[in-house]
Amino acid sequence: KQMDDAYEYVSLNNNQNSTFDGLKRIDHPDYPYEAIREALLNAVIHRDYDYSGSIIINIYEDRMGFVSIGGLVKGITVIDIMNGVSQPRNPIIADVFYHLELIESYGTGIRKIFESYSGAPRKPEIHPAPASFVITLPKFTAHTGAVSHEYQKHEILRLITANGEISRKDVELNLSVPKHIAVKLLNKLLEE
Repeated sequence: KQMDDAYEYVSLNNNQNSTFDGLKRIDHPDYPYEAIREALLNAVIHRDYDYSGSIIINIYEDRMGFVSIGGLVKGITVIDIMNGVSQPRNPIIADVFYHLELIESYGTGIRKIFESYSGAPRKPEIHPAPASFVITLPKFTAHTGAVSHEYQKHEILRLITANGEISRKDVELNLSVPKHIAVKLLNKLLEE
């Protein structure tokens, strides 16, 4: 129940931005839902329950941070967890979550978080400390709310994959950009 309530609250702070594919509206959240889900699951499953403090979720204008009590399990490094190594601090909780079908397998959560940011201008950050573990999820949009060129190029490539081709006018309509920006983005993609 606590996880459901926390996920629901965090999701309320995950605003949607929209682009258009012809008449079809495509919603883009500020944060990938899978990244939020995995960060929350990670905080609950791997926290150190010997301490009485709470898991903290900080929501800022440009990022969301999940702070879990307890650093990395002894002998495990950030490189290890990025490679899928998992040593659950709480194997019984991990097993219960597995049987509740909240997790698929051990050691996949952090990779899923980073995969959900594929093509995004900013990547998640991991900050382990002796008594805490923080994962920060950046918004897909910059401080100003303007979408980065990398994200726009990613969207153009997604539209090309979905439709087989794309015109400058399609870019203008789907990304809500003026003609000169659409031309600049397409030229940059052609150059790359």
